[in-house]
Amino acid sequence: MEIRNQVVGLIRFSFATIGSFYPGFDTIEDMEAFLFDADRLKRRFRLFESYCLPSLANQTDPDFCVILLVGANMPGPWKTRLRELTASIAAVRIVEARPQHHYAGIKRTLNAHPSDGFTHRTTFRLDDDDAVDNDFVARLKRLAPLAARVGGAQHATVIAHNLGFYLELREDQTLVYPTCERTPLSVGAALIAPAPYLENIYKVDHRQLPQYFNTYCDTRHYSYVRTIHPDNKANPHRTGLKLEMPNAEIDAILRQNFGRKLGEFKHLPPL
Repeated sequence: MEIRNQVVGLIRFSFATIGSFYPGFDTIEDMEAFLFDADRLKRRFRLFESYCLPSLANQTDPDFCVILLVGANMPGPWKTRLRELTASIAAVRIVEARPQHHYAGIKRTLNAHPSDGFTHRTTFRLDDDDAVDNDFVARLKRLAPLAARVGGAQHATVIAHNLGFYLELREDQTLVYPTCERTPLSVGAALIAPAPYLENIYKVDHRQLPQYFNTYCDTRHYSYVRTIHPDNKANPHRTGLKLEMPNAEIDAILRQNFGRKLGEFKHLPPL
């Protein structure tokens, strides 16, 4: 069977939800007040512009789509800024969504994206404060069909990217170090399935993906930079190894895979 594969990513960008995904809020209005707080959005945009956006703009294979799922009630000036930032990146599509259940909103958004002419679709997930390497899309296009064929191309198959870097933004310093996860990380996790398949990579928690899908874990390519900071929604933790590596080697890998030197990752522009 010939596999004609479409690659579509989705990034949640201050998308308000109902239900239990964002606990601790009595009302949607309270949640949106938190999500759209000006100081919080300044920090989110700073991380997005510093890490996530360059990794999308610099893909060696630009033939993909990534959807920014944005809360419809985000204040207008921030929406304008987001559209201006992404205007030159053909792969980026902004979709606004009213508050709704988390997965239902993601599923509806991805299923509304046309897949004409493709036998399969690979969905991937990415957060607005993380980065994938510049060859991520090209490698995913090569790898996903091969992984799918192992267990049967008629089934859904997951591709996880376990080797990469953690970037910890501390008050006194920024740490960048390599890690190899034991279980699938969220950054760049992907699912290839026949085009009519209605589910996507957000179907289950990324750490639990191997419980539900055949899963290929790539431990050869440094494919992500995951940021750790006070605004992380989840309590970030490693499930694998922190690797010991001199800064000179880290710098060389970051230059080769991400096109940027270590100092550029460690020193953010001021707010």
